[in-house]
Amino acid sequence: MSVPKIEKLNELLISYLGNGKAILDTKINRLTAPGENFGSEILEVEVIIKEEVKKVEKLNVVVKLIPESEFARTVIMNAAVSFKIEKGFYDSVIPTLQAFQRNEGLETVIDCFPQFYCARNNLRNECDIVDADAVLILENLKVKVCFFFNSGYKNVCRNAGFDLPTAKLILKYLAQFHAVPIALKRKDPKSFENNIKAYTLVSFPPPPRPPIDQFMQLIYMIMRESHKCKYLVPKMRKSASKYRTPRTNLREPFTTLSHQDFWINNIMVKFDCDNRPVDCKFLDFQICNYDSPAADLFFFLFTSVRMDVLKNNLNNLIKYYLFQFQKTLESLNCDLKFTYENLLEEISSITEWELAHTIFMYAMIINSPKGGYPLPNDKNKDLQLTEIPIPDTTKERIWWICEECEKRGWLHF
Repeated sequence: MSVPKIEKLNELLISYLGNGKAILDTKINRLTAPGENFGSEILEVEVIIKEEVKKVEKLNVVVKLIPESEFARTVIMNAAVSFKIEKGFYDSVIPTLQAFQRNEGLETVIDCFPQFYCARNNLRNECDIVDADAVLILENLKVKVCFFFNSGYKNVCRNAGFDLPTAKLILKYLAQFHAVPIALKRKDPKSFENNIKAYTLVSFPPPPRPPIDQFMQLIYMIMRESHKCKYLVPKMRKSASKYRTPRTNLREPFTTLSHQDFWINNIMVKFDCDNRPVDCKFLDFQICNYDSPAADLFFFLFTSVRMDVLKNNLNNLIKYYLFQFQKTLESLNCDLKFTYENLLEEISSITEWELAHTIFMYAMIINSPKGGYPLPNDKNKDLQLTEIPIPDTTKERIWWICEECEKRGWLHF
């Protein structure tokens, strides 16, 4: 398996490390298999550093490049835009949110992100042009070891899903991720517009709509196998027509920073020696947008939490998220009240956009074979999806999600 070449990597790293340090060696390997991440190529790099007066040190980083596949760059993602959004997230969004919390007197600030080292759009120092030499460098969370834990952060198997304690830990940080920007928006709207909203999709041309129509035909066939779901196919068709299109029913005052791709592979968790979750980090901020907090909540719960946990705890998980959300607003002296009824209204308002997105993601990506489905070399060719086998467990989850949304009155569109 070949590894993409990174031009002038040492020069970029030295710009971060500063004077007086030299790079003796770099070892580069793929961190994910091709096809496991459509939005970028992800490499792990071990950097051997020597400082003039100190011993040799090791720096472990993750390097993100734009996709090698033209199909992924142009049909699935608008790579030039998605790279700018993620770079802006690390350059501007995180520092702004953390500075706001500190200015409000908080010592512990939002920190559910990997450390950002440096980035570039190209080799020519042209700020607005993103090309094949674009690079984003972050800490390698897999080897982030501290005194109390002998292992770093890790991904939970995407086919397994999160258990209840891990889901609650993630919801705590997701609520903070949504609530802190809302408090900033209310207290300093200019900073929110310039430093947060400017680095979301709403400030850029919309991304391409992925070629999902073939695959959705499989979803409709699965729905028709269930007598409880077959009459909901028109609802799913309508939702599929909205896939990755701009929302037209944004509702203030709760609209906020939204991840838009908040699923199990974009979350890393640290476990203690008894396998209890103690911390988590969020990844991949390439399609962040200005949207309802319910969009991430709905997508996360229905794609990434274990089925048995969802069936027994869905209401409690929604309420736990709400508790953490309101607690965060109160810590920032924000007088906005986000009630359970408000949150249910938000979920109802986004289901038209998120239902097909969620079902497609769960069936096509989470349950895809290791390495993903092969992408065509030609961006003008269609994905060949008609022969994809769908496991019974996936069908059961699709049926349950549709039935649950209908039962809760969220399919009113």
